[in-house]
Amino acid sequence: MKPSGIGAAETVLRSGDTVERVAAILKEQILEGSLAPGQRLISRDLIEELGISRGPLREAFRRLAADRLIELIPNRGAVVRRLSRTEIIHLFQIREALEGQAARLAAQRIDLGDNRARFSAIVKQGRYHKDKLVMQSFIEHNREFHQAIVKMSDNAELAELIDRYQLAVFMTLLRQAVGTEQIIRDSIEQHEAIAAAILAGDPDQAYAAMRHHLWHSANGMLERDELKSANAIRGKGTSPSNARRAAG
Repeated sequence: MKPSGIGAAETVLRSGDTVERVAAILKEQILEGSLAPGQRLISRDLIEELGISRGPLREAFRRLAADRLIELIPNRGAVVRRLSRTEIIHLFQIREALEGQAARLAAQRIDLGDNRARFSAIVKQGRYHKDKLVMQSFIEHNREFHQAIVKMSDNAELAELIDRYQLAVFMTLLRQAVGTEQIIRDSIEQHEAIAAAILAGDPDQAYAAMRHHLWHSANGMLERDELKSANAIRGKGTSPSNARRAAG
């Protein structure tokens, strides 16, 4: 028998809260890189780990798929998304427009309220990560830096769109492409260039610095993709089956 009245509303509310919580937990794990591109999300394990039922988990998967963080593949289930070369280019084109505009607006608003003090403190923290070179703590700082710029833009709709496209798979893939220490050093230097333009109140330079930063990340991912493809081709070339075909 279906619940009715206040009890039904409470049941729906609790279910909705569970879906939100589960989606948030999984999104955070993707963003911090503990769930890697291509990794399967095992429903049975998550149900036990999170103490939930199958229904809310399925709905959380659907939300993450709508945000393009995971793929729902027949006979495989939920898998953290891998991005194709074309997807990387298209998504960074979108990120340039969105985050470049956020940097532009931040530069225009830097002297409103406590924007300058708060942002300067975050930039100062970045220099610590440049010396420490620990990826996990840097990822947290990187998100804080970009979110501070979005917050200063004071545009809720822009913030929502940026959140959708700031997929942590970018950070995970790029880390594999160039190595932990190099990505931290490069990113902090580029953050400082973005920050210098914002703190100087220069909207055009802020946009340009953000664009350079984003495409540096994109190029690292594309280079990794090319290297992976080249290695795959070389691997095929040395396989026994290919050797037999060549001999024939």
